[in-house]
Amino acid sequence: MKILLIGEASFLHNTLKKGLVERGHRVTTMSDGNGWHDAPRDIDLRRDGRWGKLGGLRVVWQLLRHLPQLCGNDVVQIHNYQFVPLMYRWNTLLLRFLKLTNRRVVKGCFGDDPQIFRRQAQGVPAYSDTYWSGQLQNADQHRDRIAEVIEHGAEASWRKTTHMADALVACLYEYWLDYNEPPYAAKLHYIPLPMECEEMVRWCDGEMVKCVGNDTLSPSHPNDSQLPTNLTTSPPHHLTILIGLQPKRDFMKGAMKVAAFVEEVARRHPGKVQIKYVEGVPYDEYMHLLAEADVLVDQLYSYTPSMNSLAAMARGTVVIGGGEEEYYEFIGEKTLRPIINVRPDVPDEENIATIERALFTDGMLERMAQESIQFVHKYHDYRHVAEQYEQLYRSLLAKG
Repeated sequence: MKILLIGEASFLHNTLKKGLVERGHRVTTMSDGNGWHDAPRDIDLRRDGRWGKLGGLRVVWQLLRHLPQLCGNDVVQIHNYQFVPLMYRWNTLLLRFLKLTNRRVVKGCFGDDPQIFRRQAQGVPAYSDTYWSGQLQNADQHRDRIAEVIEHGAEASWRKTTHMADALVACLYEYWLDYNEPPYAAKLHYIPLPMECEEMVRWCDGEMVKCVGNDTLSPSHPNDSQLPTNLTTSPPHHLTILIGLQPKRDFMKGAMKVAAFVEEVARRHPGKVQIKYVEGVPYDEYMHLLAEADVLVDQLYSYTPSMNSLAAMARGTVVIGGGEEEYYEFIGEKTLRPIINVRPDVPDEENIATIERALFTDGMLERMAQESIQFVHKYHDYRHVAEQYEQLYRSLLAKG
């Protein structure tokens, strides 16, 4: 198939391209790189900041230059309703053009949009960064963020692009929950986030060895059925817990609240825990720190693991974040429970006890490190995810 992936969300399209190309498809990516991620892309749509409000002219020029690649594709997939860095109405018009000149259009539900905020306000899922304990939370901090996706033509653009799409794909269980109602449920699909796994850990005589940066080369990983079940790590004299700080976005993440839980656990176990705070480090350096850590503090408000959690888990780093039981039931996982699950709608002491039990119950953290790797290989390996997208694309094309 000839496939065009437009927009980017935490390397999702970039990683998906790798899997689809390996399956024999011709794939082009087109995006602005997703901000600081600066994800690789075939066609660069980044606005020229030196031009101010006229920076969009460069985007328009790039679209016109690459018009042949915008047409004649079997599938065009956009990552959200604002999939190119232009005003909302231009995104809507561009999708109309893409719909006319390509066979099928798929829209990703990969981030903030009016439907997600609307459903969160109704308590779907049970908790989120805007809602828990039966009421809206952090309303003042979220006001501008929510306004951004419902004002200035945003909601109209979202509604039209969602209607035009032949299929909707949710990359997180909570997004699937938000869209699983009429009229969206009929064309809704859940396909997990893709991850590249093979260079993150390697196995020597049945033991797991973490690969830190590019210093350690990993052989091709075994098939899932061959993954060792007795992976072990040699615990250091203390546990290293990594906490990534985003002060301006903490109302969306809740990492500082989890950090307070971890600090309390550390106080109860003097000399056993080293807490490492990081902020504003380059992406490659952050990945290096992930590989060195035993535990990552991710999000208090997340319901399931997102890209940051999965990047840690793939390296054998245990995550404190979202891993609700109903999510495991949804994906049919009966055994693996790799995440230290914390949530905002329970007493702080309950979250502290959950963390303390995971860190200091003999063998529990080592088991969770093993299960983290197995979980990512089982559900998020980019090759498996690409196969699921391929099956969706073929089913859409088969409808004629």
